[in-house]
Amino acid sequence: MLKSERLAQIQSMLNRYGKVEVNNLCRMFHVTEMTIRRDLNELEQQNLAIRSHGGAIAPPETVITERPYQTRITSHLKEKEAIARLALPLIPSGAKVFFDSSTTVYCLARLLSNEQNLLVVTDTLTTALELNTRTSISVMCLGGELRKNSNSCTGMFAENMLHTMYFDCSFLGVYGLTEDGYLSTPSTVEYSLKRLIIERSKKVVLMADSSKIGTPSFLQLGHISEISTMITDSGIPRSFIECCQKNNTEILIADIPR
Repeated sequence: MLKSERLAQIQSMLNRYGKVEVNNLCRMFHVTEMTIRRDLNELEQQNLAIRSHGGAIAPPETVITERPYQTRITSHLKEKEAIARLALPLIPSGAKVFFDSSTTVYCLARLLSNEQNLLVVTDTLTTALELNTRTSISVMCLGGELRKNSNSCTGMFAENMLHTMYFDCSFLGVYGLTEDGYLSTPSTVEYSLKRLIIERSKKVVLMADSSKIGTPSFLQLGHISEISTMITDSGIPRSFIECCQKNNTEILIADIPR
């Protein structure tokens, strides 16, 4: 393989997954660590990568899909955990609930006790394995194509399963929110799944920290008027709070520990 081809493939992986590791690249391209380090340094000089310990990460503006799950779970973690604590009392005993692939929703899953009697459906292996340790919670995991960035299942099989279900309450995250209440996602497969969940739930709880406010992602997913309860943190702009109130969406604001 030519060096130019290798650099192009590394750049594509950075854009898709958000990060690369030297050891994995060595195995993939059958070259030495020194060669890969030179490649990453060259990409950094072109502002196409940011060198990190053991590899490189993509500059934020170049990532064209969702960041890897392991990266997202550590971002704004205090806010996510505080939001999850506010969401916990909203889960009624004996309910049929849906937990999506959001890392904020995963923080909620970790808070559930072994005493709560629930049926939880999720599209995410990480959340399913976490909840499956609770003996009183029945867990159903959607089938379908397993996505590498989120450990979630999507596609025709997952959507066909959802068409047979109704939920008392669903807990969702979102990639983007505008100040006037529009929800968005960069993913076409996520769009279809989340639209189905919203339509088949008596109550929808949106869990999103204030960093999600800003420029919308590729696809308009819905509007805050379709959401029963919005849970966020105190960094949210006043204009968004007023938008929720105008659309009769309950808004809960978490205090963030310092």
